[in-house]
Amino acid sequence: MDPSHISAYANFSCELRIIQARNVEFIKSSKNLFARLYLPTGNNKRIQLNSKNVWDESFNLDCSCPQEFLENLNEQKLVLELRQRKMWGSKLIAKSEIPWKVILESQNMELKKWLKMDLVSESDCKEGMFITPEVEVEIKVRVASAAEMEKQNKRRLNNWNECGCKNGHDHQAWCNTEDCDIFVLGAALEAF
Repeated sequence: MDPSHISAYANFSCELRIIQARNVEFIKSSKNLFARLYLPTGNNKRIQLNSKNVWDESFNLDCSCPQEFLENLNEQKLVLELRQRKMWGSKLIAKSEIPWKVILESQNMELKKWLKMDLVSESDCKEGMFITPEVEVEIKVRVASAAEMEKQNKRRLNNWNECGCKNGHDHQAWCNTEDCDIFVLGAALEAF
């Protein structure tokens, strides 16, 4: 890769956790609820992630992305939908959006908050119960330039080279001859 091109990329890491939901008991057939997330990827495209439940779920996304993506992320939104599983597909019940700008400008790029979900139709609520469902989420974002990632990788390799073993640094051999003799003896005794 061209060294001048390295600085144009960054390592983007996003951890999103759905902690819990409340007021979902007022939704008809709340037993089949799950969350769907949409993360923007640029060029009007997005990644869709589905949870199994509406609580205690985590998603991790690690990728290398162009610097332009990070610059345009401020204009995008993370979309969280509350959906109900059906025999064929799913039905949108409620929806909420978080501007990425809010996430990226939060302290340490970490955000933990309750999201009020906008109901798509009041007919999805039990009769006389119009209470807005909410979902508690925690989002952590880390961004490192390609140069920073290369420094971290070099540090890891240096630690490997400075392992302190008495027989040098032959990384191809996972044990020395004395270890092999003991291994063979142990295997022979185990056979009897």
